[in-house]
Amino acid sequence: MKKYIIAALAVFLTAGSSQAQQKWSLEQCIDYALKNNLSLKSSDISAKSQEIRRQQARNQRLPDLSASGSQYFSFGQSMNNQGIYENKNSQSSSAGLSTSMNIFNGFQTKNNIAVQDYTLKATLEDLNKAKESLAMNIASAYLQVLYNKELYQVALEQVELSQTQLTRYENLAAHGKIPQGQIFEAKAQLAKDKLSATESQSTLQLSLLDLSQLLDLKEWSSFDIVAPEIDMKALSLMISSADEVYDYAVGNKSTVKASEYRLKSSEKSLEVSKGAYYPKLSLGASYSNNYYPDMKNTDGSKMSLADQMNINARTAVGFSLSIPIFNRFDTKNNIKLSRFEVENAKLEVENVKKTLYKEIQQAWFNAKTASEKYTSSSEAIQNSEEAYRFAEEKFNNGKSTIYEFNEAKMNLASARSNLLQAKYNYLFSVKILDFYKGQPLNL
Repeated sequence: MKKYIIAALAVFLTAGSSQAQQKWSLEQCIDYALKNNLSLKSSDISAKSQEIRRQQARNQRLPDLSASGSQYFSFGQSMNNQGIYENKNSQSSSAGLSTSMNIFNGFQTKNNIAVQDYTLKATLEDLNKAKESLAMNIASAYLQVLYNKELYQVALEQVELSQTQLTRYENLAAHGKIPQGQIFEAKAQLAKDKLSATESQSTLQLSLLDLSQLLDLKEWSSFDIVAPEIDMKALSLMISSADEVYDYAVGNKSTVKASEYRLKSSEKSLEVSKGAYYPKLSLGASYSNNYYPDMKNTDGSKMSLADQMNINARTAVGFSLSIPIFNRFDTKNNIKLSRFEVENAKLEVENVKKTLYKEIQQAWFNAKTASEKYTSSSEAIQNSEEAYRFAEEKFNNGKSTIYEFNEAKMNLASARSNLLQAKYNYLFSVKILDFYKGQPLNL
């Protein structure tokens, strides 16, 4: 009979919705979000951009190569190909290739490559940190939905109890055993419980909406999640000490790695700045050629293109040395600025580690406190259930009033609500510690 009543109430409170719902596990929610979240896609683009900047830094070790060409038309007096000025119109064509390669520049190229390498590693760790944060937010929203689902079931059970009591009162009133006024009292209590159930359902739907928005789902009306079986007894075995969790997290969490890579990047940037004190040596080479349409041989015949290519070719190879002497103290000041950046990066690493330790201490304390509250709530609900059973028996035997019975019923509902709250606070606290220990978020 209870099953039929609960089913009827669920239909009433969901306004006749009968559409089949797609149920997602926590793992499916996280996987979907990691593939479709817009912020993560933006972070991924940033990582790919940094990969290009790193490749650009590496390419600075390669020589460059450029080609040039020109066509000149001269009118009036101009110098011919023999170096003699003539008063006539002329034209010439030229083409050339040039290349240069850095040989030594104070190790700036090498250190700049290292800067971009460490920056890329930091960017990738930032991406991992964003993924971890998103996964944790989804886990929190997922557990909130589970909590609201169970609260909704408690509310439906309260409606069921009130409906059963109303039916019993109507039967007693029909036989003249109780006054008609008690029926109205029972109906009023049933209306209150239905209102509470409606509010619980609204809260549940809102939490489902919040979770679907984290997933960036376009359609959420048929969205629902799996309610897994959770072994609460096994959770107590999973709580490690705060120092043990920290020892793992400080060497593996993305937030720490990202700050350490940025420190290394700033240290290499300092070396790049120092490199400006060194001389710079480069190698250059060029090849060029000219063609004159009116160029002639000694016998007066027009010289061919092939002959001109041999005669007019010019090749040059040379070294270029640049020695810095004075640049308005730019190098000195850049080194000072780079050192400040290194000091800031060191402070950031220490701050990240201290913040991480505080977070883990707080998470561990919350887990221990939640464990104790869950144990206390479990004991309290046993006493509340026994008190309710005793109050129901007294009420059915006419030894107590409906107010006393309703008070016992509300106390039982409150105890169940407190137990659910303690349960999910405990579960979430343990999952946070699992997160810091690098374990996957699952239920």
